[in-house]
Amino acid sequence: MNAGPSPLPQDALLTAAASLLSFGGSPGMGIAEISHRSKPFAQVFDQANADLRKLLNVPDNYKILWMQGGGLTQFAATVLNLVAWYRTKHQLKPDDRVEGWYAVTGSWSKKAADEAARLGVDVRKVVDGKTVGGGKFRSIPPANEWDLPQLEEDQRKPAFIYYCDNETVDGIEFAGNNDSETAFPFSQVDPAIPIVCDMSSNFLSRPVDVSKYGIIYAGAQKNLGPAGVTLVIVRDDLLVNADEAVQYGSAPMPSMLSYKVMADDNSLFNTPPTFAIYVCALVLRSLLTSPPLPLTPSSDSATAPPLAPLSAFADQKSSLLYTAIDESAGFYQGTADKSVRSRMNVTFRIKGGDEQLEKAFIKEAGELGIMGVNGHRSVGGLRASIYNAVSLEGVQKLADLMRTFRAKHSS
Repeated sequence: MNAGPSPLPQDALLTAAASLLSFGGSPGMGIAEISHRSKPFAQVFDQANADLRKLLNVPDNYKILWMQGGGLTQFAATVLNLVAWYRTKHQLKPDDRVEGWYAVTGSWSKKAADEAARLGVDVRKVVDGKTVGGGKFRSIPPANEWDLPQLEEDQRKPAFIYYCDNETVDGIEFAGNNDSETAFPFSQVDPAIPIVCDMSSNFLSRPVDVSKYGIIYAGAQKNLGPAGVTLVIVRDDLLVNADEAVQYGSAPMPSMLSYKVMADDNSLFNTPPTFAIYVCALVLRSLLTSPPLPLTPSSDSATAPPLAPLSAFADQKSSLLYTAIDESAGFYQGTADKSVRSRMNVTFRIKGGDEQLEKAFIKEAGELGIMGVNGHRSVGGLRASIYNAVSLEGVQKLADLMRTFRAKHSS
């Protein structure tokens, strides 16, 4: 139950292992040894893109990019690309400032905002979760409490608005239902402002309306595949020649961070992480052909979005652990408010932060084969990361441990 790298579907792992020795009808040559420009790899690449478009209903006017560097690199890449786009669009002068809006709801969105400020963007925090959480990230305020200025038509708008859909460290997730008070307030954002979303830790766990976004990115190592590749979905009108943008005051951009360079070369500007992409392709295929769903298909499953069953599966697993927390009479305390509890990362403390009991819990979990339930080093406590490939049985085993552990130590 590590927060990442995380478990992968068993069938994908077995196929990947065999393909390391022989792939594509080439005896003695495995997937990690073939050229990224070969026909066999092109078939892998094309199938991965096609499956992803099907799973997320990705519109034709969006590019799918396979990049490197993880989410932290995208903190910078999103800024550099959108500032270049914005400066070019408005033909700004070099000394004109550019603003970016950030919904800071947890540790990762805070780091993203800090990186934007470091790169020279005027950062406006339209949400600061710590101000409503008593100095900690615990909640997401309702949209009517966000600092979203209503701009006139002739006023200069920000280059983008940014948020993180699921905060792994703090166990906070935006609601998937747009009618919820804790959903991202799309209707309150001017459609001219591109919305950027870090979906690294809940990517592929529920349906997403890609058309609402300018950029979506996700580090692979949660629900998509192994560490080493980052998936970026970008609307094609946001692609810009970074060299031309310099005349409008944009900073020179490394070619490896340019979405246009990557799109023009079909993500093959350099040698991509071929094996990581191959495993992602296997995971995507498994989600379409044999998803981990111990659920009875509903009568309207034929018309439901492809990821709707996975969303129900995530709800089913997380509810087992949140029930164990809520029924513990305070022995366990969730660190996030109930309205924003993450379905992917269940974070909690024991008896208000009894570190000796928490260490004992981690030890007992390990003895049962439940690994990685320690909290992030920056906040401590406990965290169960229950991504798509984590089985219902595994989550039930952890819920059972929580009850037996409580019975032994609740006095």
